Amino acid sequence: RPHRSDFLRIQVAARRDEESRCGYEAGAGGPKMSARDAAKIPKRIESIKFGLLDPNEIRKMSAVEIKTADTYKDDGHAYKQGLMDPKMGVIDPGIRCETCGNKHEECPSHFGHIALELPIIHIGFTNLLKTSLKSTCNTCSKVLLHSSAETHPLDPEKSEQDYYRDRVHDIMVKHGVGSREFKTIIKDIEKECAHKRRAICMHCGAEQGKIVLDKPSTFKEKKADKGEHKLNARDIREWLERIPDEHLIFLGMDKDSSRPEWVIMKVLPVPPITVRPSITLDSGDRSEDDLTHKLVDVLRINQRLRENRDAGAPQLIVEDLWELLQYHCTTYFDNQTSGIPPARHRSGRPLKTLAQRLKG
Repeated sequence: RPHRSDFLRIQVAARRDEESRCGYEAGAGGPKMSARDAAKIPKRIESIKFGLLDPNEIRKMSAVEIKTADTYKDDGHAYKQGLMDPKMGVIDPGIRCETCGNKHEECPSHFGHIALELPIIHIGFTNLLKTSLKSTCNTCSKVLLHSSAETHPLDPEKSEQDYYRDRVHDIMVKHGVGSREFKTIIKDIEKECAHKRRAICMHCGAEQGKIVLDKPSTFKEKKADKGEHKLNARDIREWLERIPDEHLIFLGMDKDSSRPEWVIMKVLPVPPITVRPSITLDSGDRSEDDLTHKLVDVLRINQRLRENRDAGAPQLIVEDLWELLQYHCTTYFDNQTSGIPPARHRSGRPLKTLAQRLKG
């Protein structure tokens, strides 16, 4: 008859076997799960929150920085730090992902990122930029509403800022942030801040100009005596970075999850390979996805811009390349943006980029 200790020995052996199969590594820190198994765990989504992506967040979730515009070498292998780097996932059977170590059925696939040489405007958020620039001071970046007491229309002890803050909070509770009423109150605040009465900032005394948007993404500031001057993406980013957190509610933004300057992108996320797989034609050649084609354009112009800046090229050439980078990023997000020609294939067919995919 087997002794009880034999049963325990069998249980321990079975558990060890199980642990080795599950990829546990017992070390000084106790049980540790390998990346390969962590990627396979099914996850339940608790909630979805829409917000803007912090550039540091993009860098953190990225598995590799993309630097070369080439995809595959002559021997069929992908370039390291190229647009088909195996760190971003795998589509060919038999190959393992370099980030999580899984094969193509089990790899969840990973993002990469491109560090842009000069910041560009995200075309989907030009209205948010317009609201932010119209509602804030061009020097101190505070919202153009009085913060001193006795400026509240009803309560002499409170300020105008308190009045609008209470109204926004009230609408958020009653109707929610996606409602028509919420959009209307933010529009009202923008109109009030852009009024002729606010031509001089009440916080720092600076003269305010009129903000004009030349579609699709060119902002200009018109001043009565000085004419108009163009605001480039770098100027706008510096302006928006100075906006205090407590004033973001007047722009309709949540200070805990978003900042307006994140709309001016310095880092571009690159979607995983499984989102834009290449196909092998009958001739043996590979045909790349439209998104990959567009990212190749972005990388090439980014590289030319970097080389010209390093070589000390004239400002005019740098600005031309900067505009070209803006054009490629705009058509990458939405290739049907009004006011600019769509990017096309050699055959003349317009490329289907992110917005067209989501519509489909």
